[in-house]
Amino acid sequence: MAKISDLSTLSKTAVTSSDYLLSSNISRSTNNKFALSDLFPSMTTVGTGGEALFVDVSSKNNLRFKGITNSDSKIGVTTSSNNILLSLVEAQIDLSNCDNTSSGFLSTVSLTASYVSGTLPVSKGGTNATSFADKSIIASQLTGTDTLRALQMTSNGQLIIGGTSGPQVATLTAGSNITITNADGGITIAASLGSVSSDLDMNNFDIDLGSGYLSSTGASNGIRVTGNNAYIGASTSYFDDACLNLSGGVSFAQNISHTIKVLSGITPGTLNIKAQDTSATNGNGGVLQLTSGNGSGSGTGGNIDLYSGTTGSGTPGEINFYINSSLAFEVVSNNDVKVHSGDLEIGTNTKGLKYSSVPTVTQLTDYTTGVTINGTIGVITLESTDTLSAHSSTTFTVTNSSAKSNSVIFLTAVDNTTTGELDFKVSNPSNGSFDIIVGNHDTGTSTAGDIKVQFLIINQ
Repeated sequence: MAKISDLSTLSKTAVTSSDYLLSSNISRSTNNKFALSDLFPSMTTVGTGGEALFVDVSSKNNLRFKGITNSDSKIGVTTSSNNILLSLVEAQIDLSNCDNTSSGFLSTVSLTASYVSGTLPVSKGGTNATSFADKSIIASQLTGTDTLRALQMTSNGQLIIGGTSGPQVATLTAGSNITITNADGGITIAASLGSVSSDLDMNNFDIDLGSGYLSSTGASNGIRVTGNNAYIGASTSYFDDACLNLSGGVSFAQNISHTIKVLSGITPGTLNIKAQDTSATNGNGGVLQLTSGNGSGSGTGGNIDLYSGTTGSGTPGEINFYINSSLAFEVVSNNDVKVHSGDLEIGTNTKGLKYSSVPTVTQLTDYTTGVTINGTIGVITLESTDTLSAHSSTTFTVTNSSAKSNSVIFLTAVDNTTTGELDFKVSNPSNGSFDIIVGNHDTGTSTAGDIKVQFLIINQ
């Protein structure tokens, strides 16, 4: 193998498309080549209609760029933080060199006798006057276009007031419940509002009541607003731990729906409706009573509906009931009712647990045929032609999605046959099923007929 010092030198300007470099990949044990000319840069102007920033690429890799200069002193060219900074030099702009055809700015003013004789007229940009009275405001003439006039203001509180006769010097005139005090350079307007003859429109401004009230009689009751509180009602019933204080009830208009709500926010707080605490020794707390509307005649009374909060893909809110700050029972997100403390008591022996519907299923083939019936209560009608010999038993499986391995399952039987002594018991409870063992403890074969097994599941 030849040494690199033995090879002839190839200059960059002599590189052609026939010159290549060898590349070896030691991981794959492969050799490749790539064109040496691909290593040299090239430059292209992408934009159209403008001036290219570079000249060319010389000697294969020498990038030659154009310089940036100005055509005259109106444009400054500097370098700042590796940026080329172009700035307009306003002091170098000569307006006399600009095209004044459309802008129409004034380039010269001549006040020679050929243009002006005596006072400068308004048409030439003057006032058509040689002097004005002291302490005057300059206004245009009342008619015509030929002069300006002086409106002298030498009294306290004078203003320029416009009208159909033109602007005049005058003072303000006080109306009802208004007092005007004029001073040197100032006007004070005070209101003494005893009564109004029409609606009071504040035009989005505030009313400062101080320590007063909005009252129908002028007495110190009604509506009072302080820095942090608003009070409505008799002053003896006010308290200071809320923004709005009421003495008396709140009524809404009839025949329409109403909503009391807290506006939406990022971190919601708690809306608390609380009855009165007692301050008496051994006193009773106030009653919080929710009463729906009464019906009339054969009509139906209004419902009391409690809704928990809904959600998107999260868990809906629960409805919780507390006794003395302790959770008594709750309605959870899957509509189960959980009793946390105390017993579930039925107030009279004429009432009990009632299901609006009870699922049923009829067994096919014989007493060993499994059935599927879901729910915590149900009735299974056994196959009506099968019998069971004396002192024997058989088993069938009940598939039930409510059943758990630790479920408490009660069985009762309704035997409408006249002979046989069948009994039933639960075996192998598991998640999703349980077995029922059918036994005949009589000395004779059981009689076929209408036999039903009723079950009740209580889950922990």
